[in-house]
Amino acid sequence: MATETVERTQVALPPSQGSPSEKLRRAIKGILAAFGIFLLLIIAAAALLPQTFWRWLIIHEVASKTGRPVTIDGPVTVHLFTSNPQLIVEGFTLGNADWAKDKPMMAVRRFDATLSLKSLLRFHMIFPRVSIEAPAIDVERDASGRANWEFSHVAGKSSRGASAPLHLPVIQELSVTNGTLTAVDRLRKLTFNGQVSVQENQNAADNHALKLRGSGTLNAKPFQLVLDGEPLIGVDPSKPYTFETSVTAADIKLSAHATISHPFDLAALQSTFHLTGSDLADVYYLTGLALPNTPPYEVSGTLVRDNLRFKVDDFRGKLGSSDIAGKVAIDTAPKRPKLTATLNSKQLNLADLAAPLGTEATPARKSNTIARGSTPPPAAAPSRALLLPDADLQVQRVRGMDADVNFDADSITAAKMPMRKVHFHLSLDDGKLALDPLAFSLPQGEFAGTIAINAQGEVPQTSIDMKLSNVDLAQFKPKSGKSAPLEGRLLGRIKLHGSGTSVHKAAENAAGDVTFVIPQGEMSDALAELTGIDLSRGLGLILTKNESKTDLRCGVANFKATDGDLKASTLVIDTTNVLVTGQGDINLKNEALDLSLQGKPKKARMLRLRTPITVRGTLLQPKIGVQPGKLAAQTGGAVALGTLLTPLAAVLAFVDGGLAKDANCSALIGEAEQGKNIPKE
Repeated sequence: MATETVERTQVALPPSQGSPSEKLRRAIKGILAAFGIFLLLIIAAAALLPQTFWRWLIIHEVASKTGRPVTIDGPVTVHLFTSNPQLIVEGFTLGNADWAKDKPMMAVRRFDATLSLKSLLRFHMIFPRVSIEAPAIDVERDASGRANWEFSHVAGKSSRGASAPLHLPVIQELSVTNGTLTAVDRLRKLTFNGQVSVQENQNAADNHALKLRGSGTLNAKPFQLVLDGEPLIGVDPSKPYTFETSVTAADIKLSAHATISHPFDLAALQSTFHLTGSDLADVYYLTGLALPNTPPYEVSGTLVRDNLRFKVDDFRGKLGSSDIAGKVAIDTAPKRPKLTATLNSKQLNLADLAAPLGTEATPARKSNTIARGSTPPPAAAPSRALLLPDADLQVQRVRGMDADVNFDADSITAAKMPMRKVHFHLSLDDGKLALDPLAFSLPQGEFAGTIAINAQGEVPQTSIDMKLSNVDLAQFKPKSGKSAPLEGRLLGRIKLHGSGTSVHKAAENAAGDVTFVIPQGEMSDALAELTGIDLSRGLGLILTKNESKTDLRCGVANFKATDGDLKASTLVIDTTNVLVTGQGDINLKNEALDLSLQGKPKKARMLRLRTPITVRGTLLQPKIGVQPGKLAAQTGGAVALGTLLTPLAAVLAFVDGGLAKDANCSALIGEAEQGKNIPKE
């Protein structure tokens, strides 16, 4: 009986004494039911809201986010009682920036979109269909860098950095009809007027259901954009989406095959590309990057985007006849984009460096590139042949980005001089450009140093400090001779500072020193004798092609630069048989040479003329001859030479601190000071 009573008692327990899990389930069901009823009430209330409310809501939200005036001239229709709620807006207009009020920034005749309610509940929006009729978009940037697509002033701050990448929702069917896009970028001197249309064909046989076409002009030259993508209908947000695109702008041709890992999150993208053109600097119009001038190029690689950072780890191609490969990265997050690169060339043709240095810049081909050609002279005036490049540096572009580039060339092809390697490190920071170091390696010796250009001011300031170290002159052999006319170790230093927008313009007002020293070596007997115009010996050596040598004890050439005029302050070559001295100057304004060399034989000669050898012409085309009708001065040789060599010790120290202690050069200094072994007239 006791057991039976207990069982009856258990059966008779009230529901309130149930298990905790049962109570939790019932509570959750109650909450969900209440939430569902609440959601239905909201939807019902929203559905009953008048059209004027939705128009006000859209205008208010867009205006508050952009700080621009917004108008909707047509009806606003909302359909909520469906699995794919629909929004239709007609006559939408977004105002432009205060400084660009000629036309609205955006105007859309009709916008029709459906949203998947299921995706909204999952916090991952999917639009089954979006249709846009007659969108007209105006994009502008003025010369100061203000852009009408920047809305940061709404938050009380301004930024000139790159905009964040687009995180577009998935659109499964897209239609754009009669679209127009106008772009004016006064900073890049770019204009674009194009038509955009997107019409998806679900039954496309080539699997390119999405087709986008745009055309117009870029920098007053034809521009065309073609994009073919996979079908958007039924696109899976969890699978990659691929598309192909090609851009043609004047002679620039770009083709790419891109993959978006998560449609359509453009912050993570990978694309193989192939780019060709006549000058890499022209890519500025598409990218805003101040790239150097180049000969015709063809490059390719795989671009990987990570938010505001882009990198190409397999960059490769050709610039002119030179190969190039390496890694390139661009960070657009800072105020100025920064280019970082490590590049290598296995075989560099030295002639291909003419374009980056600005030597080949012409008004027709280089206009508006990083090294723009100077204004051409009138048709009647003959053009000057200049050795120093006269292509103007585009300071606005240099100020618009930063860079850190390392370049190495393993082998060099050069027409007139032997070279083995080239290495430089280029840095660009807030308008200050530096090549440090810049090194050219010869089979024997090196030409290395630094070049700095400060483009922060109105006129760029250029400083050069380059040294020649242990250059073996024997490697410079003429085509017609078996040996070099000069042999020995050449040292030198070029230290100049000037202001101007090109290398030539900076040289026109340059100040500083240029010095070359041969501490010891050998000189062709014929060359040494002819500097004294000894007809019996020097001319005879040439006619018999005698290549005998005479010792070169010490040679020094020092030029002081003032306002673009390189004046010889010390010019002397001391050989066993002849002491050669010189004077004159090099005018860097017109690159004219006006030098004379006077040989003084140390032994008596039967047939000797005291007529100087002259060096005339220009740096590009020097001409060596004899100055007619002018005899050497009949002054005391010891006095003249002593005066000439007085600053020699300081000149040698300028090149190398150890040169003043060199046995041959120090002996020449001592002899000049004491008046010994100085040939008399």
